[in-house]
Order: sequence, then structure tokens, then C-alpha cells
Amino acid sequence: ANHSFMPIVVESTPLPEFENWSSLTST
Repeated sequence: ANHSFMPIVVESTPLPEFENWSSLTST
């Protein structure tokens, strides 16, 4: 996983959408 890119995604993606995406990728 590219953890370096995670903060960028957090800032550029609406929080609810990120939460949903995070749940999908955490699986």
C-alpha cells in the first residue's frame, strides 16, 4: 500500500467518500 499517497487522497476526497473507499481497500 502506498501510505505516502494517503494524505493526498484524504485532502482531495470528501470525507464520507474516503471513509467508504477506505473500508473497501481495508478488506
